[in-house]
Amino acid sequence: MKKSAFLAVTLAIASTASGAAELKLSAAAMVSQYQSNTEAASQYTDKPLVITGKLLSLDSGLSDNVIGKLGDDSDSAVRVTFADKVSIEKIRSRVGRSVTLHCVGAFSTSYPAATDCKVR
Repeated sequence: MKKSAFLAVTLAIASTASGAAELKLSAAAMVSQYQSNTEAASQYTDKPLVITGKLLSLDSGLSDNVIGKLGDDSDSAVRVTFADKVSIEKIRSRVGRSVTLHCVGAFSTSYPAATDCKVR
């Protein structure tokens, strides 16, 4: 199981238009890393990420920000916040479907998290 989780978490590096490298991974792989590796929280912090997974929900958080959950199970899903209201409006109709978000990894020891997410 650990070996297959490790293989599932293999990260591919893609180049963006600005030349910065983004780590591509699925929400499920990111969740698996957090569940099996105590240092996973720092592995993604402040790194540009491309995360793909099922958008489970969009909920209002503190200070009127919107928090999305990306993955297979809402209890262990990747928590994402969005860069701006335009990004939120673009994603709102996609709840329940697979999406790809371009984000920045955020530090969280409780669950995987990303901020400044956009749909391209």
